[in-house]
Amino acid sequence: MDTITMLQIGLGIIFIILIYDTFKPVKDLKQLSEADFKEVLKKQKDIAIIDVRNPYEYQTNHIKGAINFPLSKIKRNKVEIPTDKDIILYCQTGIRSKQAAKVLRRRHKNLPLAHIKGGLYSLKAKETPREKR
Repeated sequence: MDTITMLQIGLGIIFIILIYDTFKPVKDLKQLSEADFKEVLKKQKDIAIIDVRNPYEYQTNHIKGAINFPLSKIKRNKVEIPTDKDIILYCQTGIRSKQAAKVLRRRHKNLPLAHIKGGLYSLKAKETPREKR
């Protein structure tokens, strides 16, 4: 084998590892459906709901009571995540919230994490039980 072929094989392996790392499941991440999310809101009081979208998205539409910590700031460790509460992450589709969960899981091994599977798109009703208060 020549050097170019070996380099191509090596880059291919690195590419596969990066793709796997991007899409592998996050350890102990609860995936909440709309019904699960509403049930958690009814039962638990000590939770932090974190919107990981950009500030302009958050201003347009968000779950009342949610804190806006953009994914970019979570990745750069520029926000103070409350570690004394259960965390529910969400975004528009569920992709960024899962990425945020992956970053947070690396930093906080035992932090109770959940995310809304499908993000805001999966929430059929615009109003959640917490907003009715």
